[in-house]
Amino acid sequence: MTTSNVIYNEHIDFYFNQVETGKILVSNEVHQLIEYLKNKLDEEQNLIYIDHKEISEAIESIQKYFPFELLAWENFIIAFVVGVFYKADDSLVFNEFFLMMGRGAGKNGLIAAICFYLISKQKIKKYDVAIVATNEKQAKTSFMDVWEVLDDHWKKLSKHFKRTLEVIGFYKTKSKLEYFTNNAKTKDGLRPGAIIFDEVHAYESEDNIKVFTSALGKVPRPRRFYITTDGNIRDGFLDQMKEEAKMLLNGEIKNSRLFPFICKLDSPEEVHDKRMWEKANPSINYFPHLKLEMETEYNNIEHRKSAKLEFMTKRMNIPSQDSYDLVAEWEKIKATNQEIPNLKGNECIGAVDYSDTTDFVGVGLYFKKGKKRYWLHHTFINQQSLDQNNYKIDIELAKELGLVTIIKDKTNRPEYIVNWFAEKAKEYKLKLIAGDMYRINYLKEEFEKAGFKNIEIARSGSKTHTQLQPIVEDLFAYENLVYGDDMMMRWYTNNVYIKRDAKGNITYEKIEPRLRKTDGFFAFLHALQFDLELKDSTPLTKDNVKKLIKSYSY
Repeated sequence: MTTSNVIYNEHIDFYFNQVETGKILVSNEVHQLIEYLKNKLDEEQNLIYIDHKEISEAIESIQKYFPFELLAWENFIIAFVVGVFYKADDSLVFNEFFLMMGRGAGKNGLIAAICFYLISKQKIKKYDVAIVATNEKQAKTSFMDVWEVLDDHWKKLSKHFKRTLEVIGFYKTKSKLEYFTNNAKTKDGLRPGAIIFDEVHAYESEDNIKVFTSALGKVPRPRRFYITTDGNIRDGFLDQMKEEAKMLLNGEIKNSRLFPFICKLDSPEEVHDKRMWEKANPSINYFPHLKLEMETEYNNIEHRKSAKLEFMTKRMNIPSQDSYDLVAEWEKIKATNQEIPNLKGNECIGAVDYSDTTDFVGVGLYFKKGKKRYWLHHTFINQQSLDQNNYKIDIELAKELGLVTIIKDKTNRPEYIVNWFAEKAKEYKLKLIAGDMYRINYLKEEFEKAGFKNIEIARSGSKTHTQLQPIVEDLFAYENLVYGDDMMMRWYTNNVYIKRDAKGNITYEKIEPRLRKTDGFFAFLHALQFDLELKDSTPLTKDNVKKLIKSYSY
């Protein structure tokens, strides 16, 4: 491309052209990003300038030392990272970069190259760069990529750089590159120019990210980078970023400096067309070994459920839940966050579920008003379970919100659970308490001591779940199930999938046996079986209400 034909910048124009002519296949989100960028650059052309020289020097210095050829998508991103500014104050038009793409695309290599530029060729004094991840191995990945580039050219670069296995410094700018784990004790003294958060799908909340980013702004042109594949934590920081990107690209957010580059399939069905894989992995057609490995993994997904989950989530950026026959889509699960009316004095069904007396216990109260069904939930967690497992949900936040009680005892003794129901019985009319046979028999004596006489056994298994499934489906479909703002119930529900047998019968199953809990949702299913025991029994649907079960009928 010659200078006379340049509209924005040769690297930006080239990528735009490749996408628009179909030579590169991209996700809907990338198409939206291109439209957004064009509109911004056109509408603000008198306010923005593009530093072509800076872009060229950055790309040339990277190509000179790094052992790979930069691809069109990488040059495109680098151009916006290093060369697009506002005229008024010389600030970056984009200072926050959200890069989500399939495993193997080379995002860590790109970030290593950008780190190299930021501490050296950018020429800003004391522009430190921090790479942050939830574990040391991941935090070191891009750092070691830079370290190895220096090692390959050390004879020439030793007069410009100093290096250890913890810090890389550039003499002239006095800038350095370091890596940190999420819980690093030394982070309070940071004065970074840029912070890179690697694999942000592992972050349950924004809390630790805020600790690092609060140090930004002490040097010019601060930048934040969030690089990741998709993951299995829902309602965490990654979902927040995806939602913000969606709002930006849909025009709902104005004056943002976020640059969201989201590579993914547009639907799960596209996985069966290998041409579409480029949407999730923009490097696949340039890396034959990567393509072969992905084809091998794809051939396994038909027979191995776990392989399908991993492939769809990490390679295609379609979250693993989308690969299951889910209880409900995530948007419908989020729709349970509706205001709960004053139910004091109302009749309700109590229910309880747990798998082990040293683990989680889900308890709740089930109400109905017209078509709405309200589920007021609480969880007890034995401290031993927290000591032995790292659950992918912010338990501390759930405690603060009053959704969780931690039991520091050898077991979750029956009195802890019964006392919760006894307290609730002071406010609500508890008609009965339900649980499956094993759990209720363990608790029954303590319930009876506390004056609860109507203790019912709830059914489980394929017959019961098959009968309940259309009711559950309707509740979610028409947004008539209300949890209130309950992060634990959203998590429980999102951890359940529908397993079908050859005859079409279903059972509700846990997606992953150890770190995904479902107790609160199964307690809800126990209560749902007794829906007709409550007054105000407006049918859920004309056909489905007949399928509700009464456990006393057998």
